[in-house]
Amino acid sequence: MRLIAAIIIAAAAIPAAANAQDRPNETELFGGSPAENKGPTEAPAPSQAAGQSPTKDAPTPAPASSASAAPATSAASDASATAAAAANSTSPSAPTKEGARDSQILGSGEAAPMFTEEAAPDDPLRLGGQLYLRTQSTASQGQKFTDFSFSAPSLLDVYLDARPNERVRGFVLGRMLYDPTLPASATTTNYNAPVSATGGTSGSQSLSSLFQQQTRDPKVYLDQLWLKFDIGRQVFVTAGKQHVRWGTARFWAPTDYLHLRPRNPLDVFDARTGTTMVKLHLPIESRQWNFYAYGITERQDATSTLGSLAGAARAQFVVDTTELSLGVYEQRGKKPKYAVDLSTGIGDFDLYGELALRYLDDIDRVRYDPNATIPNAPATPPWQTPDDTARARFAQIVDAVYPTYRHQGIRPQTVGGVNYSRKYNDNDMFTVGAEYFYNGLGYHSPTVYPGLVLPHSVPLSDSANFFYLGRHYAALYITFPAPYSLDNHTFTLSTIGNLSDKSFITRFDYSLIALTHMRFEAFVSGRYGDENGEFRFGIRNLNLGPNYIFNRAPAFMDFGIALRVAI
Repeated sequence: MRLIAAIIIAAAAIPAAANAQDRPNETELFGGSPAENKGPTEAPAPSQAAGQSPTKDAPTPAPASSASAAPATSAASDASATAAAAANSTSPSAPTKEGARDSQILGSGEAAPMFTEEAAPDDPLRLGGQLYLRTQSTASQGQKFTDFSFSAPSLLDVYLDARPNERVRGFVLGRMLYDPTLPASATTTNYNAPVSATGGTSGSQSLSSLFQQQTRDPKVYLDQLWLKFDIGRQVFVTAGKQHVRWGTARFWAPTDYLHLRPRNPLDVFDARTGTTMVKLHLPIESRQWNFYAYGITERQDATSTLGSLAGAARAQFVVDTTELSLGVYEQRGKKPKYAVDLSTGIGDFDLYGELALRYLDDIDRVRYDPNATIPNAPATPPWQTPDDTARARFAQIVDAVYPTYRHQGIRPQTVGGVNYSRKYNDNDMFTVGAEYFYNGLGYHSPTVYPGLVLPHSVPLSDSANFFYLGRHYAALYITFPAPYSLDNHTFTLSTIGNLSDKSFITRFDYSLIALTHMRFEAFVSGRYGDENGEFRFGIRNLNLGPNYIFNRAPAFMDFGIALRVAI
């Protein structure tokens, strides 16, 4: 916490250098699509998914108001002078000093706000949302076409955006997920979900979800609930559930500490929910520097005491076309996490990279022990049901065959990438890019993967997840937005490979904007390589005892379509 405190103190010592007359624009204050963030922002580099056009982003839920970026210092000064003159007037109709003070504190019938002269706009409240209907399928080896998995994860977003004046904004976004293809209630039959690479989950699919059955009941989430305001037009505060993404990479984001789940790089639409925190932002406009401090009140488990709160700090520096960011995340009882990211332009090439430094002390790892001795079953308590007894016994076997351990020391996670855009016609351009990810927390072999999926007696702490299982990864992509006369069409081809276990996904995405507001999306992907690897996830005759033999057919393709309307 000493490092966080030092950054906050340094940020607070230099507000006099900030230009108090020029307020940051809406993108800097409230965020915008990655393609629009050209200056120093919270997430400076592109973060579109593989199937998303870098020039035709999904619409942001809260459109920016051009009037809100205009400074109002002079207007406020004039209004203050008028109010002071009225207070000092000797006219019989002028209120007394005590009366004016009471009216200011307790309110009156006049429309003047209590502590500001900012006038409310004509439309201070806006409503909007998004409807996203999807159908998708995954095919596994040896299956008939009629046996391919099928799901229809629909999504509904509804938001309220309140801007009573240019210095205050409140925003709330609720989300509902519904899949009518799931069972009405959970059953006791074995459940083996497909490995999703289709955007069906809210972020990267958790490994444990492969053996956890879901029901069709609508699931309601709170995605965002925040209030924004400024202090003296120098420090900008955002309090509540919000999205803050660190990092610059397109596919992998190891420094994205402020989200509770990692992003699925193949998601066209990032359906992760925000994290509750208080963010302080101090911009130094004359130098294009930004300093941030965070108090984080939400994590995977309960935040029941003050000691369980987390803190973070981040500083961004811009020099010419290069931007450097430094960050740290710290929580009591755990080792800090460090983040560095860099982006720059060299000619027609955009280069970027990020580095995460993580301590291994807080991360559960597993290994495979083929010669493990299975312990005898413990005595069954009289109050335990047969199902609970079977689950406890199975977890005991998994603990023996896939024992957990923790290393000491620190490990890096490093991403480096480059993209190149070229104009091939008067108004047409394509973009091609490549990215490499070294994951110091990953595994060299897929033999341990079942130990990350199957249940242990004690749930694993901060274990590896999909797209972060291997040690080495690489990705390539090329996208053609609005080629030639196809102004409403976008084509994207991408490949992601786990070089450690030699499994791959190649995916083609297509989108069409129809009827002005509706977007049609379609994709098809092929999986190939080692059938036990991450992107196929096959299990052949895994024997954990006479009653525990697992088989899982490796996946080989996915396809799906979607309709999206946003207003």
